[in-house]
Amino acid sequence: MTFFGFKLWKVQGHSMFPRIPQSSYVLVNHWFRLKPLEVEQTVLIQHPQLGLIIKKIALIDRNGLIWSKGENSASISVEQFGPVNKSQVIGRVLKVFKKPDKLAEPEAF
Repeated sequence: MTFFGFKLWKVQGHSMFPRIPQSSYVLVNHWFRLKPLEVEQTVLIQHPQLGLIIKKIALIDRNGLIWSKGENSASISVEQFGPVNKSQVIGRVLKVFKKPDKLAEPEAF
């Protein structure tokens, strides 16, 4: 459900670990077009071969193509991922809500 241009998405995969662990949620702003995209911003992309993915912008070339990278050493390289067009960017990640490692134990009295 999108609310005023914002949507929560559940993360599956490890390419952005440890910053965005699997099973976390991200708040994505779908109105990002009001401000230009910048290097180092984290975005949700509709990739033609890989589907929906979250990556960090590594480079915006002179043709306006966006080159992205993961934060995990096991993530595919910028070159393997290839460039995407701005129209393939779904939105900008504003906030990460990490899944707690375990439920907190109630304090003893």
